[in-house]
Amino acid sequence: MRRREFVKAGIGGAAMAAAAGGTAAAEGRAPEGAGVGAEGVPRVLEEGAPAGREAGGRWVRPEIGVEYVAVEPRDGEAAEVRFATAGGSTAWRPVHVHGGGPDGSPATTALAAAPPGCTGYQVRAEGGVVRSAALNVTQGPQVRIGGRRGGGLRADTGAPGGAEVTYLTRAGWGADESLRFDGSGEEIWPAEYYPVQTVTVHHTAVETTGDHAADVRAVYHYHAATQGWGDIGYHLLIDPEGRVYEGRYSGEDGLPVFAEEPAPGSAESVTAGHVYLRNSGNIGVCLLGDFTDAMPTDAAVDALVAVLRLLCERTGVPPNGEVEYENPVNGETAVQLGVSRHRDWLATECPGNTFAAAFDEVVRPRLEGGYR
Repeated sequence: MRRREFVKAGIGGAAMAAAAGGTAAAEGRAPEGAGVGAEGVPRVLEEGAPAGREAGGRWVRPEIGVEYVAVEPRDGEAAEVRFATAGGSTAWRPVHVHGGGPDGSPATTALAAAPPGCTGYQVRAEGGVVRSAALNVTQGPQVRIGGRRGGGLRADTGAPGGAEVTYLTRAGWGADESLRFDGSGEEIWPAEYYPVQTVTVHHTAVETTGDHAADVRAVYHYHAATQGWGDIGYHLLIDPEGRVYEGRYSGEDGLPVFAEEPAPGSAESVTAGHVYLRNSGNIGVCLLGDFTDAMPTDAAVDALVAVLRLLCERTGVPPNGEVEYENPVNGETAVQLGVSRHRDWLATECPGNTFAAAFDEVVRPRLEGGYR
């Protein structure tokens, strides 16, 4: 039997990582090209539209700079948004509404990235808009972020420098942990753990910017604060450069996704909020970007394949085999492949029409044979 190790930088795995030659993850550094500095990150600012402004489709002019717009159409109807810039208003463009969230807090909403220099926005939907809000991730007061910046997930086959997936920790991408608590200091969404049964692939359905750590912070704020969940709904996220980000908080042991070091048959993941009513025992991996009309980058697909293979090997989930999923909390059942797309569970476009159509060609064949 092959010897497999799960390396957690600075949490009992440093010696194994050093023996393999040492990495940024082993030293607690973030992977190059992303993450936050020692000074911290800007606090995300949010400004909701004035009452009644959304329903009439009138322009909303927030006092904060507009970098993203969150939209909640009535009854989950299709919605569109356009933006005001110095050069005039942009064309209307659809926002991709999809359902998700913790099993007790369903939401049918959308997030859209605004163009640089945006000063206002307008939204419209056939049934009207319940609410909208502007988010700004770059101009708020600084929040100091402590903790190690990077980590590594490794399936060690015994060869020197065994394959490893490095990732940015929550501290590495700048998670404001205060968002996880209410005004009285109580955790809004306490962690619960259940045996892993399946893995689901998503996209954020939001155009990315040049700062992908900020993109993750926007999604985090949108889930945790705007929608009131108390945390991000995905376990892991992947940016267009192929960098991996730790998502949902999973405890103080420094281990992402899991309650403890995973092994086939005994791996337990923290419950997140990415497939409504079918979250417990279901790991959510999300690509940053909108893949309705475009494919993810090769780097993102390669990283996704590496992450999926590693997760399946460490948990025993058969990537292309049928799984009889049963939610241990609410009894909801479904028959799915071990690795599936969000749209396989619910009526949604996620992970985007173009990528979803190519999934069986560009991802699924590469999941066989374990991690190499």
